[in-house]
Amino acid sequence: MMHWARGRFVSLRWKLVLATITLLLLISLVIGLLGLRRFDEQVGNVLVSQHHALWRDYSIRLKATEQRLVSLSHEFHLMLGEDGRLTLAGMSDKVAHHWQDFELFWRLEGLGLFTTDLTPVLRQGAVATDVSEVTLWMRETLSLGEPSLRLRCQLECLVDVAIPVLVDDQIHLMVMVSDLSEVLAPMAEHHQIEVALLSAEAGAGPWSRRVLSITDRAHTQPLLRRFAEQTELAGLQQGPTQLEWDGRHWALFAWPLGPAGEQLMLLRDVSDLTLGERAFVGDLVGILLMAVLLAGGLGTLALWRPLARLHRLGRALPLLAQSRYDDLRDRLDHRPGWTKDELDQLERTTLEVAGQLERLEGDVDRYTNELQRMAMMDALTGLPNRAMFHHELAKALGSIGRTDDQIALLFLDLDEFKRVNDTLGHDIGDELLKTVANRLQKSIRSMDTVCRLGGDEFTIIVRGLESEGDIHRIIHQIFTSLQQPLQLGRHTLIITTSIGVVFCDNPMMRPEELLKRADLAMYQAKQAGRSNYRVFNEQMLESASRRLMLEQDIRIALKERQLALAMQPILTMDDNRLVGFEALVRWYHPNRGLVMPSEFIQEVDESKEGVELGNYVLEYAIDLLARYTRQLGSDQFYVAVNLSPNQYMSADLVKYLQGLLERYRIHPSRLVLELTEESLIKNLDRAMAIMQQLKSMGVRIAIDDFGTGYSSLSYLKQLPFDLLKVDRGFVADLDNSDVDRNIVTSVIDLAHNLKRQVVAEGVESHDQRQFLRQIGCDYAQGYLFSAPLDEHQTQVLLAQLDEQLRWPDDERGVQLLGRQNR
Repeated sequence: MMHWARGRFVSLRWKLVLATITLLLLISLVIGLLGLRRFDEQVGNVLVSQHHALWRDYSIRLKATEQRLVSLSHEFHLMLGEDGRLTLAGMSDKVAHHWQDFELFWRLEGLGLFTTDLTPVLRQGAVATDVSEVTLWMRETLSLGEPSLRLRCQLECLVDVAIPVLVDDQIHLMVMVSDLSEVLAPMAEHHQIEVALLSAEAGAGPWSRRVLSITDRAHTQPLLRRFAEQTELAGLQQGPTQLEWDGRHWALFAWPLGPAGEQLMLLRDVSDLTLGERAFVGDLVGILLMAVLLAGGLGTLALWRPLARLHRLGRALPLLAQSRYDDLRDRLDHRPGWTKDELDQLERTTLEVAGQLERLEGDVDRYTNELQRMAMMDALTGLPNRAMFHHELAKALGSIGRTDDQIALLFLDLDEFKRVNDTLGHDIGDELLKTVANRLQKSIRSMDTVCRLGGDEFTIIVRGLESEGDIHRIIHQIFTSLQQPLQLGRHTLIITTSIGVVFCDNPMMRPEELLKRADLAMYQAKQAGRSNYRVFNEQMLESASRRLMLEQDIRIALKERQLALAMQPILTMDDNRLVGFEALVRWYHPNRGLVMPSEFIQEVDESKEGVELGNYVLEYAIDLLARYTRQLGSDQFYVAVNLSPNQYMSADLVKYLQGLLERYRIHPSRLVLELTEESLIKNLDRAMAIMQQLKSMGVRIAIDDFGTGYSSLSYLKQLPFDLLKVDRGFVADLDNSDVDRNIVTSVIDLAHNLKRQVVAEGVESHDQRQFLRQIGCDYAQGYLFSAPLDEHQTQVLLAQLDEQLRWPDDERGVQLLGRQNR
C-alpha cells in the first residue's frame, strides 16, 4: 500500500492516448521503412533491368556486326568469284588495289585468309599477326564449318569474324576485322551513356588498368576513378553499382569483354531515380504524420468512456493465454444493460473465442502428437524412421564419455528380400517387414533402439556396452529369432539377414560416418553369404577405396582398350578336334603390367562398370571369332564367353547380342555363354525367361563351374542349357581322390541323361585325360593341351591345324601346340 502511494498517478485515459499515439508512430515508422526499402528494391530492379537491356542491346549489335561481316564475305565472293569460284590470285590483287575502298565503304579494319593448317596466305590491315593466339578459335571454326566471332584487344578492341570459304576449290578461313566502336558508339548514343574500355594489362587508369578508349574523357575518367576507390573490380560483375558525384547520381554497368579479361564500362546518369526517391520519402513522412495525428485523436474520442469496461476486459484477456477459460467466463459474466454496444459484442466474441481456443487446443495437442509420431516413426512397421534414427544416434554419440564408454551400431539388410517382393508380391513383403520389426524389438534390450531406414534396411543402436561379447549375444538372439519359420498365407518363409557392426568410443564421430562404416561391414557380411555378420575394421575402408579406384581404372582401361582376350582351346575327347575357345580377359595395365582376372573381376562384377566390361568382352570375342573364321575358312568352332550375374540379368543383353551377331555375321550357335549357378539361382524365373530368349536366337548356354554353387536337380532339369562344365577343382584330384572320380562320373552321367554335353576344365595330365575319355566326357580344356593364348599365338596355332582342325596326339604335337604360352 505504501509502495502504491509513492507512485505518480497517471490516468488510464492519458496512458491510452499516449500508447495509441506511440503505437501509431511506430507503425508509421515501420510502414515508412518498409516503403522506403521497397522503393530501393524497385530502384535496384530498374538498374538490373537497365543492365539486362544494355547487355541485350550489346549482344544484338555484336551479332549484327557478325552478320554484316558474313554478308560482306558473300559480297566479296560475288565480286571476285570467277565462274562461281574464288581464286587466291584474284583476291590478293583485288585487296591490294582496293583496300582503301574496303576500309572506307565496308568499314573493315583488316582482312586475312588462312589455309586449313592455319598458314596465312593473305593478310591486310589489323589481322592478328600471332596465329598461335587464335589457333584454337580457328580450328573450332573449321570443325564446326560455320562463322564464329571473337573479340581481340590490344591498343584498341577489334571484332574478328572467321568464315569458312572455298578458294581455288580448297577450304580456307577468311578472317574479317571490324572495330568494336562500330558496336559501342551507336549504343552509347542510343542509351545516352558514357563508355570506357579497360585493358587486361596493368596501367595508370582506374583499377590499375590501362584505358583503351573512353567517351568524354575529361568527365568520365575522374568518375571511373571514384568508382574504383569505392568498389573492387570483381564486385562490379555482381550487378550495377551506384555513386553520388558532383551533385549527380551515376550507375556503373560492367562486364568482361575479351578472353584476356578486358572490361567494358557503361555509365548512366540516374539522378532522376534518386530525386524520385527523395520526393517519395517526403510525401510518405507527411502522409504518415497526418495519419498518426488523425487516428490518435479519433481513437481517443471513441475510446474515452468505455475505458472502465476495457480495463475489466483487459484484466480478463490474459486468462486466455493461461488457458484459464472457466475463470474468464466468470469475470465476463454480468447482467446486460438496457442497450448494447460494441463492447458487449467484444465480450461475447471473447467468450466465443475462448470456447473455440479451448477446442482448438485440444485438437492441436491431438494433431501435434500424431504429426510427431508420423514424422519420426515408420508408417509400416511403427519403428523410428531415418530422421528419428539420426536424432537417436546423435544422442547416443553425445552420451559417450558420460554415461557410456562406447556404443555400437548394427546395420541389417535382409537376404533375398527383393526376391520375396518379386515372386510373392509387395503385400507379402510388407507383412514380412512387420514381422521382422516385431522380432527385432523382442531380440534387443530395453535401452537399445531399433530403426527402419527404408526398404529392407534396419539399424540397431546398442548402448551400455560392457564388452564386445554383449554384441555377439544380441546378434545371436537376432539370428535365432529371425530364422524361426514364418507363415504368411500359404507361404512358409525362413528369414535371414546380413549384419554390419561398428563400435564407437569417440563422441566427436559424425553419425553419417558411423552409418557408412556399418554399411561397409554389412556389405562384407553379405558377400560372405546368408545369415552372416562382420565387425568393421579399417581394412574395409581401404577395400572400399581400392574398389572405387579399380572402377575408375576399369573405365579408363575400357576407353583406352587396355583389355585383351586370351583364348584357351577346347577339344573333343574322342578324336582330339578343336571345337572352340574360351575367351579369358587379360588387363595390360600401363603401370602394373599384366593383371589377371582374379585381381579385378569379382570387384567390378556388381558395379555398372561390370556390365560395360562384359559387353566389351562380348564384342571383342565375337570380333576375334569372325577374324579366325576368315583365317581358317571354316566355321566349325565356337567361342565361349563368361557372363557375370549382373550382365546376364541386364534388360539390354538380348538386344545387344543380336546387334553384335548381325554386325559381325556370326551364326548364333557359334556363341556359347557361360553362366554360373549363382547367376541363375538368385532369380530363377527371370533367368529362365532370359535363357529362353537366348535359346530362341540360337545362342548356346553352358553352366560353368558346376558343383561349386547351389547345385539342385530340381532347377537343373528346368534349364534349357547345352553344355555342363565340370569345375577344375574336381578334375585336379582325379589321380588321387576316389571321391572326386565318383563326383565327376556322376556329373557326366547326369548330363548325358539330360541329353546335355560335358566340358571338363583344368585337364593337366594324361591320366586325367585318359580317365575322362573312359567315362564318356565329351570335351576338355586345360594346360595339357594349351594355356590361354594371345591373338598372335592363336593365329599361329590355327595355321598349324589341318582342315579337320585335328589336334596332334603325340608328345611332339602337344609340346608344339599346347605349351607355347604356359
